[in-house]
Amino acid sequence: MIRMTVLGILCWVHAAAAGTHSLQYFAVATSDGTGLPEYVSVGMVDDVQYSYYDSTMEKPVSRSHWMNETKGREFWERITWQIRQGHDTSIWSLRNTIQHFNHTGVHIYQRTGGCELDDDGTKRAYSSHAYDGKDFISLDVETLTWIAAVP
Repeated sequence: MIRMTVLGILCWVHAAAAGTHSLQYFAVATSDGTGLPEYVSVGMVDDVQYSYYDSTMEKPVSRSHWMNETKGREFWERITWQIRQGHDTSIWSLRNTIQHFNHTGVHIYQRTGGCELDDDGTKRAYSSHAYDGKDFISLDVETLTWIAAVP
């Protein structure tokens, strides 16, 4: 479902303007004790923010007028579902990683991902995770296998 939404956004953007286009997301989960929201997520198209969500909010908000004008309620329902899944997954990953390494104190789990679409139809994608600011695990999108940066 996420892949279809990503491709849909990029195809719409690709049809609207020539050149390389990108879709990116950034998410951060923090452990207790930071005073920050437990989870923050930002979505961007061509380096322009289109969505924002943090765990103190009921649902994500659109940061782009063109998204509100061109995408309907069903689109935002899918985005909301994906962000909530990302929230749950990130918090689980943070807690699991803290437990796995037997850590205490404040820790951060970061997720980034996205894709690019060129004029010639070339596509590139990535998904990576970091723990306390260091590479942790990434997805090889060609083989659909996870690669651990930390043994």
